[in-house]
This record gives sequence, structure tokens and C-alpha cells, in this order.
Amino acid sequence: MPPDEKAPPSDPPAGNPERGPDARSSEPLTPAAVRRAARAGQWAEIVDGFCAMPADRRLDLFVRLTAPDQAMLLRSVSPALAATLLMDCDRAVLKRPLEEIDPADIAFALHLVPPEQLAEILPRLAEPAARRVLDTLDPSLRDAVRARTVFDPQSASGLMTTHYLSVPEVFSVSRALELLRKAEPSEAPSYIYVVDANGRLTGTAPVRALLFADARQPVGSVARKDPVRLKASDPVDEVIRLFNRFHFLALPVTDDTGRLLGIVTSDDVLGAVRRAEDEVVRGVTGADPREALKATLAATRGRLPWMVSTILGGLACAGLGVLFQEVMREFIVLALFLTIVLAAAESVAAQTVSVVLSALAAGEIPRGRIGAFVAKEMGIGLLLGLFTGSSVAALSLIWHGSPRIGVLIGAAITASVAWAAFLGVSIPLALRRLQVNPAVASGPLTLALSDLATLTFYLGGAAVWLPAA
Repeated sequence: MPPDEKAPPSDPPAGNPERGPDARSSEPLTPAAVRRAARAGQWAEIVDGFCAMPADRRLDLFVRLTAPDQAMLLRSVSPALAATLLMDCDRAVLKRPLEEIDPADIAFALHLVPPEQLAEILPRLAEPAARRVLDTLDPSLRDAVRARTVFDPQSASGLMTTHYLSVPEVFSVSRALELLRKAEPSEAPSYIYVVDANGRLTGTAPVRALLFADARQPVGSVARKDPVRLKASDPVDEVIRLFNRFHFLALPVTDDTGRLLGIVTSDDVLGAVRRAEDEVVRGVTGADPREALKATLAATRGRLPWMVSTILGGLACAGLGVLFQEVMREFIVLALFLTIVLAAAESVAAQTVSVVLSALAAGEIPRGRIGAFVAKEMGIGLLLGLFTGSSVAALSLIWHGSPRIGVLIGAAITASVAWAAFLGVSIPLALRRLQVNPAVASGPLTLALSDLATLTFYLGGAAVWLPAA
């Protein structure tokens, strides 16, 4: 709950979700439509339409809005919906609106976000903005968030939540049950954790056992002693293994002295498994599984540098054309077959990149067999080059009747296709090693270098080979 000592923020001009679709503007909700409606003072209609959207479309629209519009929506929708946006949205996207907004305006929403998720959001913010958010939280939530940020996210302490119920072992059963009745739903699991006077975990008391126990006896006498527990430093892999083996609903987390710090629930572990799967995808392919949730400008910024490589490659190819223009002018047939030579190399480059990315995503390239995989793809490229080169060379010989030009075209295609296969397999692997997203960068970079090499082989070979005819 928000802190008692602070007055709740005044309610913003939120839309009424009960008004339904008829209250929405007739214009479909898009970032541009939101901006126009905001300028026209039709913000209530925008909020109504936003609240009525399906959750997935709502999130997609939110990440595409400008930071001021995102901040306005967070202020305008209900605290529950604002909290949902804060929990579901990409952390990098939240940086912009949270640095613009006054945290007091969304205090209720912030208190609905679990401390572990707040601890993931705050490090993304500039220090003044993060401090303002922390100052808005009530003391208990603020302490939980601060404690959460000092733990290793790859350990049990990084997974744990502070939403649990613990009682001293000297409490009576009736008093423990009374605390259970008053607890928040998220703090009322199947177990009550029993601690000694120093906060050290001594046992777990199943709620069922408490219900059938003598109301006057101490909780410590009902609790199961020496329960299975996690140490704060236990790695996430060990936590997942324990939950998979014993099917726990929750496990307590203690420090080296046995003091209870929190609990890890099965939901927390499921989230860790999903994040681990995302990391596997990111690790083997370099691709970001949340690419679809990135804001348009953020996604564009990530892809634009590689389009620049395409432009630079095109300029370099144009320079080669100028360098060998005399050869092209003397042997017009070279221009007629230029598109075939380029297309053959580009096709193999694109095929190889797709195969490599698929193999990386499926984990089919063990670390120790990368060399064998590269050799296999280069062998495939060489065979494809020989087949394509000989076929096109035969066609050119029938068409033009010049054996030298036929040999040139066949050799250029063979060399270009083999080189394109090498680029198609080596560039994604190199980008992954450099922690650059190969799904975005491999295509433009591979095609640019492939075209440059193809023109060098083709026109350079013509300059050396054909004048001797």
C-alpha cells in the first residue's frame, strides 16, 4: 500500500472503462492518433479507447508512443492498469516516461508492482529519477527494493520475493492463524515460516497442521524442523533443479547465518526458466527475444548502422564499375551476365545466413565443432558454385560463342558463390562472438561484402583474362 504519511495523489482525468467502445474516438488508436487527440484536448477519449484494447495491442501501442504520451497514460489510467504496464513493458522503454513523470502521480501504481520488478526498473533510470521513485515508496517497500538490488540476479536471492508470512516460534497457534487471516492474499501461502528471536529460520508450519492443532500451543511445536531451504548465494540453476526434482510450491531463502531473507515461489522459478530460455536464444543467435516489443525508434536505431553498410558497399561497387568501365565498354556481354553472377552469389549468401541462424537457434553447432560446421558450409558453397558456374558458362557459350568469356563467367560464379558461402557462415558466428545481433546485422553485411567480392572476381578477371583474346 502507499505510505500512510503521504497523501494519495490526485486522480488524473482517467477515462471510464465502463463506457465501452462507443466512447472511443472513431479514429483507430495509433501513436499519431494519440498525439492529435492530445493536442485537441480529447485525452479522455484516448484513455477510454486504450483501456478497451486487448492487452497485447495495448502494450504494443504503449511502447510506440512518445515519452510524454507514455507518461500521460501512466498518470491517466487506473493504478492497476498502470502497474500492469510497468510490469509487462520492456525496461529500456520505461526509462523515458519514468524520467519525465512525477512519481507521486503514479504512487498507487508503483505500490502494486512487486519489489523485485521495481529493482529491475530502477537501475535503468538516471540517478535523480531513481531517487524520486524510491522516495515515493513507503519505507517497507523501499527497503525491499533496495535489498533486492544488492543481490546477485543469477542467485536464489535474485529470484526471491519478500511477500511471505513469518512468525516467531513462541507465538501461539491462534495468534499465527489470526495473522494469517489479516495477511494480504500474496502473503498467505500454504506454509507459515517460523523464526527464532534472531530471525533465523527454524521450521515451516503447514496451514493445515495449524488448523488442527491446539490453539494454545506454540507454533514452534507444530512446525516441521530443519526444512529444505535455499542459500542466498545458490545459483539459479540449482534452484531450478530443486524445484523440478521435488515440485515445491515455495522454498525459503536464508543467509549464511540462517536468517530468513525471503522465499522463492514456483512462479518465480518459472519466470527464471523463461528468462534462461531467452538467454539461450540470445546466446546462440545474438537475437533479442523481445525485439517485437521495442519502440519503433529504438528498433530503427539498432538496425540503421547495418543499412549504412549496404550503402557503403553499393558505393564501393559503383567505384569498381568506374574502375573497369573500359572493359565493360569493350565486352558488352559482361554487362548482360552481370546480374546472373551477382544473383548467384547473393542467393547462396542469403541461404547460408538463414541456415546458420537456424542452426544457432536450435543449438546444433557445439562449441567444439564450429570449424567442422564452417568447412561443411564452405564445401556446400563450392559445389553449388561449380554447378551454377558450369551451367551459366555453358549458356553463355551457346549465346555468345566465346570460350574465354564462358570460362570467365563460370570461374567468377564458382569463386563468388564459394566466397559468399564463407561469408554467410563466418559473419553470423563472428557477430555472435562480438555480442552483436546477427539476425539484424548478418544480412546487410554479408550481401555488401559478397557483392564487392563478386564484382572484383568478375570484372577484375575480365581485365586480366579477356584482353589476351
